[in-house]
Amino acid sequence: MNDALIEAARGRHLSVVSAPSGYGKTTAVAEWASGAGELAWLALAPSDAEPGVLAQGVVDALIVGSERAGRALDLTRGLVDPMRAYTEICDSLEAVDDVVHLVIDDAQRAGEHWRDGLLGLLAEQPPDNLHLVLVGTTLLDITLSREHLMDPGAFVGSDTLRFTRSEIERIEGVGAAGLDAETILRETHGWPIAVKLVAIGGARPSSDAATASAFLGDYVRDHVLSALPRETVEFVLDAAICHELTPELATAVTGHADAASLLDDCVRLGLFLDRFEEPQGVVYRWHGSFARQCIEIARRDPERKAERHRRVAEFVEATDPLTSVAHSLRANDPTRARTTFMRHWMRLVMGASAAEVERVATVLLGYHSDDAEIFAVRACATDVLGEHHLARELLDHAEAAHKRAGGGCSTTLAIAQLFVADDRERAISAGATLRSLLAGSAAFQGDRAAANYLIGWSEIRHPTNPALPAEYFGAAAREVESSGDVSLWKRALGHLAFAQTWEGRFTDAARTLARIDAPGVALSAAIGYAGGSTAAAAGLVAYWAGETDDAVRHFETVLLTSGHDPSFTAIARMMQAYATAEGGDAPACRRAAIGVQDIPLEVLHGVSWSVFRESAIALLEEAVGNGQRALRIARRHLSIPDLPVIGVALAGVLRRGGDHAAALEMLRSMRLFSEVSYVKVSTLITAAVMRRQAGDHDKAHDLCEAAIAVASGENVRLPFGHRETAVRRLLSEHVHHGTEFEDFIGRCLASDAVGTVTGSLSDRERDVFRQLQTSRTLPEIARELGLSINTVKTHQRSIYRKLEVSSRREAVRTAL
Repeated sequence: MNDALIEAARGRHLSVVSAPSGYGKTTAVAEWASGAGELAWLALAPSDAEPGVLAQGVVDALIVGSERAGRALDLTRGLVDPMRAYTEICDSLEAVDDVVHLVIDDAQRAGEHWRDGLLGLLAEQPPDNLHLVLVGTTLLDITLSREHLMDPGAFVGSDTLRFTRSEIERIEGVGAAGLDAETILRETHGWPIAVKLVAIGGARPSSDAATASAFLGDYVRDHVLSALPRETVEFVLDAAICHELTPELATAVTGHADAASLLDDCVRLGLFLDRFEEPQGVVYRWHGSFARQCIEIARRDPERKAERHRRVAEFVEATDPLTSVAHSLRANDPTRARTTFMRHWMRLVMGASAAEVERVATVLLGYHSDDAEIFAVRACATDVLGEHHLARELLDHAEAAHKRAGGGCSTTLAIAQLFVADDRERAISAGATLRSLLAGSAAFQGDRAAANYLIGWSEIRHPTNPALPAEYFGAAAREVESSGDVSLWKRALGHLAFAQTWEGRFTDAARTLARIDAPGVALSAAIGYAGGSTAAAAGLVAYWAGETDDAVRHFETVLLTSGHDPSFTAIARMMQAYATAEGGDAPACRRAAIGVQDIPLEVLHGVSWSVFRESAIALLEEAVGNGQRALRIARRHLSIPDLPVIGVALAGVLRRGGDHAAALEMLRSMRLFSEVSYVKVSTLITAAVMRRQAGDHDKAHDLCEAAIAVASGENVRLPFGHRETAVRRLLSEHVHHGTEFEDFIGRCLASDAVGTVTGSLSDRERDVFRQLQTSRTLPEIARELGLSINTVKTHQRSIYRKLEVSSRREAVRTAL
C-alpha cells in the first residue's frame, strides 16, 4: 500500500485515495505520511462544505504542520476568504524549499462544489512545492473524473487498498489458531474491516449471512465479543452508543471509573476504536460499522439501553444540547427532550445551528403536535435559514396554538415575533415585552445573551434610538465573555462592532475589531445568525474612511459568510456598489450592478429592500456618467428617516449634482440620526457648500470647520472624496482661511480614485503631496515628516513632473 501511495505522490501536485467505508484509507495514508516529510492534516466535518469554514481549516492545518516541522509559515490564522487564503498560501510556500504534503481526510464532505473554493484553487493552480492528497469515499471520483482520465496514476482506489494474501498472512492471529489466509481472502474478498473481524474472531461466517451487514453482525456477536471478558463486553456495548467519546463521557455513560484505561484496552485489542490526541484532550472514535452492530446487539436489553441514553443526555446537555435531545428521544423521554431543547434553542439558532434546530423542532412536533412554543422556535430557525414566508406561516400556527391553549404571556412567542414579524408596531411591542422580561432576572428563563442580540438587531430594523443596538450587543458580549466561550465571544464582538458603525462610532468599532483580531482563539467561520456582522463592520469602517478597495474586499467576505440571511447579503451588495462607484471603474461598476439585482424587492423583516437596490443603482449610474438618471432616483426618496446610510448616499448624489436644497432636505429628514457622525458631517458640509455658493463665505467656513471637527474624530473621509469637487474646493480654501485640522484636511485632499494622476506617486511622494495641500512651509513639512529640506524639495520636483504642473497651486488643484 505504501508503495502505491509513494508512486501516486511521485512528482505530482494532486493525489487521491478513494474507497468505500471500511477500507482503512485514513490509516493507510497516515502510515505513508509518517515518512513523507512536512505534513499538514485536515479531517473535514459536515459543516466544512461552507467555503469560509473550509478555507479557515486548511490555513490552520498548514500553520500547525509548519510549526511541527520547526518553521512558521507566514499565514493569517483563521482566514475565511478563500481567495485571500490561496494568495497567502502561495506567497508563504515560496520561502519553503521542501515539499509540503496537505492531506484532506473525508474530502467528500467539501461538497460537490468544492472546486469553487480554496481546494479548487489549490488543485487547479497549485504552488510548486505543495502536494495535495484528497482522502475520501468514492463520491470523490464523481467530482474528479477529469483528473482521473488525464492522470490515472494519481489515484489509489479500493483495488489497491484490499488486503492481499501476503498481507493477511502477516496479521497476528491468522494461521495456526484460526483461519488460514487463503480462506480469509476467499470469505472477505480482502475487505479490510472484514479481514480484521475474521482475524480476531477466528472462524468462518455463518452460511446465512447473505449481506455484509449480517456478516459483520454475526462476527461482532459470535466471535469478537464472545472472545472478550464479560465486563469488557458490557463496557463496549454501553460505550458504543456514542460514536465519539472522551474518557469523562465514557465514565458517565458506563459507570466505570476506569473508563479511560478500558478504552485504551479496546484500542490495544483492535476493537475498531481509534484514539486521537486533540487540543481539548484525548478523543476516541468507534468505526461506524462496528458501533452500529454493537448498538443493534444492545437493543435486546431496552431498559439498559434507555438508561445509557439518559446518562449521555444528562452529561452532554450543557456542551451539546442537540445531541442531548437526540439521546433523550432514544431513551423514550420526549418530555426531557423538549425541556432541554427549549432551554438552549435560542443560542443555537443565533449561533450556527439553525438547520439542526429546525430539524429537531420538526421531530419534536411529532411528539407534541400542537405545541405553540415549538412551532415558534421552528419559525425562528426557518427564518434564519432564509425561508421567510414559511417562517411567517409557522408563526401564525404558533399564535393560533397559543390561543387554543388559553393565551397569556409567552417569552418564546415574543422572541419569534422579533425574529419574523414585518410589522413595525408588532415588532416594537414584542421588543418591549422581551425587554420587560429581561429586566427581571427571575422572570426570564432563556439565554440572556441571545435575547440581547435579538433586541439589538430589532432596534436596527425598527430604530427608536441609534445608541440602543450597541448597548444591547455590548451587554450580550459581556454575558458571553463570562461563559468562557472565546469563539462565541468574538462573534458577539462582531455584532457590537456593527452596531457601533450604525451609531457612527467608527473609532470604537475599529477598536472592537482589533479585539477580534487579537491573538488567541480565532473567530469561528461557521455561519450563524447575522453571520456577516464582523466583515460588514470592517467594510463600513473602511468605506467611511474612504478606503474603498478594502471596503469592497470586506463586503465580498460578507457574501461568503452571511449564509441564508438576506439582510446582510443585501447590505453587502449595496455597499459593494457604493464603494465601487467611488472608484469609477466602468467594468467594476457593471459587475456591481449585476450583483445588485440579487437584492430582494419585497419587504422583509419590516425593511423595504427595494430602496437599497435603487440607491445602489443611483450611485453606479452617477459613477459611469448618467448623472441625470441618478438624480431622478435620488429625488424619489427625499424622506427616508430610518435608513441613514442610504440617505447620506443619495444626498451625496444630489449635492454633487448641484441640488443642495434637496440634499439638505433629505439629510434633515433623518432627525433620529442627526447626531450620528456620518449624517452630521454630510449635513454640515452640504450646508457649508450651499452657503459658499450663496456668497456667505464666513458662514461656509464655520460650517466646514464644524463638519471637519466631527469627521476627524471618527475618521469619516468619504464625504470629502475625489468626486466631491465643490466640497474639496471649499476644503482647499478652508486650509488658508484657518483651521485646527490641517492634517486631516490634507489626508482628505490627498485621497484619490484608482487611475487618477496622483496614482503615479510613490508612498513617500503621496506623504509630501498631502502636506503640500496644507498651509505649511517646506521647512515645516520637512519637520513634520522627519525629512531634510533637500529631500522634501526633491520629492516636490518629482511630484510636479508626474502631475505635469509647475507650481504648488497647480499641484493642489489636481486633487480637487
